[in-house]
Amino acid sequence: MSNDFKYTPAQVGEVAMTLAKGAFQLASLVTRYGPDEFTSGRGDTVFLNVPGVLTASSRALDDVTTSIVLDSLSEREEPIKLATHAISAVGLSEKDLSLDLVDFGRQVLAPQTDAVVDKIESAIERVLDGLPVTDADYSANDPIALFSAARRELRNRGIDVAAEKLVAIVGGNVVDALFDSGALDFDKTGSADALRDGSLGRIRGFEAVESGKVAADEVVFMTTGALYLASRAPKVPEGAPFGQIVNAGGFSLRYLRDYDPMHTQDRSVVSTFVGAGVMPLYKVNRTPESGKQGDTGYARSTVSLDSVTGGAVVKFDTAA
Repeated sequence: MSNDFKYTPAQVGEVAMTLAKGAFQLASLVTRYGPDEFTSGRGDTVFLNVPGVLTASSRALDDVTTSIVLDSLSEREEPIKLATHAISAVGLSEKDLSLDLVDFGRQVLAPQTDAVVDKIESAIERVLDGLPVTDADYSANDPIALFSAARRELRNRGIDVAAEKLVAIVGGNVVDALFDSGALDFDKTGSADALRDGSLGRIRGFEAVESGKVAADEVVFMTTGALYLASRAPKVPEGAPFGQIVNAGGFSLRYLRDYDPMHTQDRSVVSTFVGAGVMPLYKVNRTPESGKQGDTGYARSTVSLDSVTGGAVVKFDTAA
């Protein structure tokens, strides 16, 4: 008896999205730009508006003679770009469909979505690989000091570390040092289940996660959302008999399935357009005002919006 896979496009698309979201690691820590931003006609790049900054002036309460100074606002635009078509296409023979496949979701959709998710995660991983390395003193006997250094560096970049949600992506050698130094003791804390999921708990305010996505001697410290992931599913072709786009949580995925009579096979395709990068970070710098408007020698405050190299992401290489 042949296997009868009764799925609607919407059902298959929803299953694919559920599988993809369940496999996210790095992608769960970033700012997402999805189909709401990448609408038809806007091309592969959208622009993030960075509001302008101003400085206020002081004047006497009864001053009716000094002219006020009008400022002008100037906003900046930062590009958010799609760069890659992440795609998994599988041919299914008539033997596959008639005799071999039992669970289409587990045997076909799961490997396909895993491949696409890996491509998405790799896009973020390449961003991490390209980050500049920040110098810091490191001792395997006191690895927690590195977390304090990261807080200082983020603070120096103008980030309110007390208000932001902070994340640390920790390489294996540094994780070992945290255990060997006694900084982590899951036997006493009862957090062994979290450890199996890669969570190391909170260290100096950072939610620390062990990951093979960074080198063993590296640690990447950042605010959640310091990186971005852009995704938009390609349009379902007009000639596709079975297709669905699913959007969820700022992420977009397309599923297609059709039959190739020339080669007597079904084709199952999961894909999305994807791009990743560092979110821009600006620091407001103001000079102090001298006196009040109308005073002799009055000097008005000035303000600048300065781009911060590296954004809200700090990478340390403990082997450097």
